[in-house]
Amino acid sequence: MPDIMNQQNLFVLFTFAAGVVSILEILEFLFTKNIPWLVRLLQKAWRRLTRFFRKRQAGLTMILNCSGHPVHPAQKSAIENLMHWQEAEVLNVALGNVPEDEHFIPAIEKAIDRLDLTSKDWEQPIVVIPAGYAPIWSVLQPILHGRLGHFPDVVRLRPVDPLTGVRYEVAEIMPLQQLRHESRGKR
Repeated sequence: MPDIMNQQNLFVLFTFAAGVVSILEILEFLFTKNIPWLVRLLQKAWRRLTRFFRKRQAGLTMILNCSGHPVHPAQKSAIENLMHWQEAEVLNVALGNVPEDEHFIPAIEKAIDRLDLTSKDWEQPIVVIPAGYAPIWSVLQPILHGRLGHFPDVVRLRPVDPLTGVRYEVAEIMPLQQLRHESRGKR
């Protein structure tokens, strides 16, 4: 009877077990540490797919949400009513925690780039829910102006209950481009 537990067979068995463990560790790393990356990848693919089919029906209208808070269905329908749109797609601009050093403009540009909008998409009607932090919004405005070719319409939200400030409703749509044209006559 041959000796199964010799040194060479144990080495092969150990190597095989180490390979299996390392593959499992790599898979665990990919699926636990990179879940946000995978979710963003799936969201982008789903958005492209829905955009492809929606464009066939009618022009795509978009709500760019830069506020960092979710857009509630009542807010979305109020925006659609004020803009006279049938249906709009909400795109959340994931600004996250913008670094507070002297170079936070590239982080904001990357957040806009991550939307993965084509030049045709930028030509569609767009309304923006602004960021509440003034330096971010002051950088977002020229970026959006450069991509759109004009100032976007902006949603102004107000608290439903001013004391708690928990729920917000759409107060108005501010047409910045129209305001710019009217203001030029006052120079």
